Amino acid sequence: MKTQITNYIRAGYPRLYPVSPEEQRVDAEMKQIAQDLKYSLHVWSVVDGLVDTKKHTTTAADDPLEALVAIKDMGEKTVILLRDFHLFLQDPNPILIRQLKDVLQEAKTKSKTLIIPGCRLCLPPEPEHELTVIEFALPGKEELRTVLGGIMESAGIKSMETEAREKVIDAPSGLTTIEAENAFALSVAENKNIDPAIVAREKAQAVKKDGILEIVETRESLESIGGLDVLKEWLLKRRNAFSQRAIEYGLPTPKGLLIIGIPGTGKPLTAKATARVFGVPLLELDAGRIFAGLVGQSESNLRAVIQTAEAIAPCCLWIDEVEKGFSGTKSSNATDGGTSSRVFGSFISWMQEKKAPAFVVATANDVSQLPPEMLRKGRLDWRHPLNRRRGD
Repeated sequence: MKTQITNYIRAGYPRLYPVSPEEQRVDAEMKQIAQDLKYSLHVWSVVDGLVDTKKHTTTAADDPLEALVAIKDMGEKTVILLRDFHLFLQDPNPILIRQLKDVLQEAKTKSKTLIIPGCRLCLPPEPEHELTVIEFALPGKEELRTVLGGIMESAGIKSMETEAREKVIDAPSGLTTIEAENAFALSVAENKNIDPAIVAREKAQAVKKDGILEIVETRESLESIGGLDVLKEWLLKRRNAFSQRAIEYGLPTPKGLLIIGIPGTGKPLTAKATARVFGVPLLELDAGRIFAGLVGQSESNLRAVIQTAEAIAPCCLWIDEVEKGFSGTKSSNATDGGTSSRVFGSFISWMQEKKAPAFVVATANDVSQLPPEMLRKGRLDWRHPLNRRRGD
């Protein structure tokens, strides 16, 4: 990520739009990049105005239009971080948009780059072709290891066994750095140490906040399922497919499984047992809640789901009654302006191309209601019917 942003600035890109809920992490990244490139860094907010981080001077420009006028007069090799500026573009002022375009045109010739971070991508059409969107991935193991080291130092925890440390680092995967730091600190407060179980509990709460994804506790095993010997054998053959040894050997990662059957045949039970066999967390996706009323929000929700699933991976992503969640794709252009089709197209493209070990477990009552694109080879490894009820 750092290399990509650095190359954009060196190439003279006048405006970058990092999409991330972590403002502090974006700020820290931009400060480091500006320092490495020997560019001056100015930070603007509606509260503080324009602050020169090197000279520690402030220009009184709390109005966004005043800020753009001040930026136009700045010298070359400058990075300007505009906090919360995207909020003023939600209901754009024509004068503000015109001034922004003029500033961007001038910035291109003077090695100036405007950084406008936002928690989600939602902009009016006028400036959208003027920006370059950068999706900030959730923190990886190295960033989480740094956060853990800071908490251990402040809590006076001098050392931790290597295996225990790796479990602790894996536990908050899928969280932001602030959420991970809070989970580590809570574990210290409750247990006088950092317990992966407490961190995982807090992660489940954090993931559930938006109502789209939820981490499901899995106690079911294959012994809980009667029959289905062929499916059990298929799963057991692949139980180590997500291990580090399998990855190093180069084995292809299983993509997913479609379980079809009438209500009461044990589809949710099978999905939970699948995650238990693989020994990975189970994320439940409510496909209906992806869709929202605001323009662009549905697509943004899907990107957030994919980003979280890939950050938590290896994991199982369970989509219950998938045919109902994507039932409107055929008539999408006539009913919702094509939103359902775009969301569904992005999702199946991710299923086809994903590199992260996120195993999709989709369940359906009626296979005839599923879009044929979803059943195409390469998106799911196997389709298994459940024809009989448990106990029959």
